[in-house]
Amino acid sequence: MNYPIVFVPGLFGSLGDDVIHGTGEFSFGFAEKTYRPFIRILNEMGYVEGLNLFISYYDWKIRVLDAVDRYLFPNIEKIKKKTRADKVVIIGHSLGGLLGRAYMSCFSPSSVDKLIMIGTPNLGAVNAYYFWSGGQIPYFTSRENTLYEELKARFISHYNIMEKINYVEIMRRMFPVVEDLLPSYEYGDYLFYDANGIRMEVPIEDMSIRNEFLNGLGNMRLDPNKLFIIAGSGVETNSDILVDREYRDKVKWRDGKPLEVYKTKHGDGTVTIDSALGYIWSNHIVLDGNHTDILYRSSEYLSLVLGKNKASCKMK
Repeated sequence: MNYPIVFVPGLFGSLGDDVIHGTGEFSFGFAEKTYRPFIRILNEMGYVEGLNLFISYYDWKIRVLDAVDRYLFPNIEKIKKKTRADKVVIIGHSLGGLLGRAYMSCFSPSSVDKLIMIGTPNLGAVNAYYFWSGGQIPYFTSRENTLYEELKARFISHYNIMEKINYVEIMRRMFPVVEDLLPSYEYGDYLFYDANGIRMEVPIEDMSIRNEFLNGLGNMRLDPNKLFIIAGSGVETNSDILVDREYRDKVKWRDGKPLEVYKTKHGDGTVTIDSALGYIWSNHIVLDGNHTDILYRSSEYLSLVLGKNKASCKMK
C-alpha cells in the first residue's frame, strides 16, 4: 500500500506566527528555495500536496518533544483521518528527522510505515556547543542569518526590559531546541585540550552540559526495517573542538572555550556521517554533497524505498 508522505523540514524550515508573530500562516518562508525543489521531486513520483503529500510545519525554536506533541502528532492524526490511512511515511530533513524519530519512539510507532531521515544529526552536532555553551553562532547562511537576527532582536529586547539575565541565558531561552542538538553520549568525546603537547579528551559524561533528549532517545531501539537514512559526505564538517580549559566562568564555556575546530570530510558540512547513521546501519546510503544537496540527490534512493521504480540502487 502507498501510504501518504509527511515531510518535516529542518531548522529554519518553517515560518509563521508561531515562529515570528505577524508572519501569518505556516509556510517554508525563507526556506522556500531549499525545500520547494524537493517537493517537486516527490511530485514527479506521483505525490500531490494535500492529497497524499503533506508538510508538517512547526516552531523549530522549541524542544523536539514539545514540537512533536504540539505539531507533528496532531498533524499526523489529521492526515490519517483525511486519507483514511492507518499509517504514514515520514520524511524528515535534518532536525525534522529527529521529530520523526521522537514520534516513532515516544508517540505512535504503529502509525509509521517508514521513517526516512535525510542529513539528520542522530548523535548530535558539535556546532551546538558554540551556541549552548557560549552564545555564539558558528555559521549561518544569509537566509538563516536574516531570520535569526530578527528573532534575536525581539527576544533580547523583551528580556532586557522584563528581566536582567545573562546574554547566554537569553540565547538559551530563545532557542531551547539547540540543547537537543548537542552531541549525545553515543557521539563520544568531542572536546579536548592540550596538556604539554598531549591531547587530553574531556569526557562527555563529565561535561556540565549534556543532551538528555538524545541520550534518552538512544535507549529506545526502533524497528530497523522501518528506518532509512540518507547521509552526506565530501564536505568539511566540524567534528571536535580544541578548548582552553583555563577559561571558564559561571555561565559560558564552563567545559572550555573553543580555540580551534577540527573537521572531517566524512560529513555534509553540518552533520558527520557517523552522527547521521547513529546506531542504525541496516538501511542507508551515503551521497556526495552538502546538507542541502543530498535532498535533491536522494531521488533514486527515495524511489526505491517508496517502491516507485524497479531500478537497482546500491545500499551501502
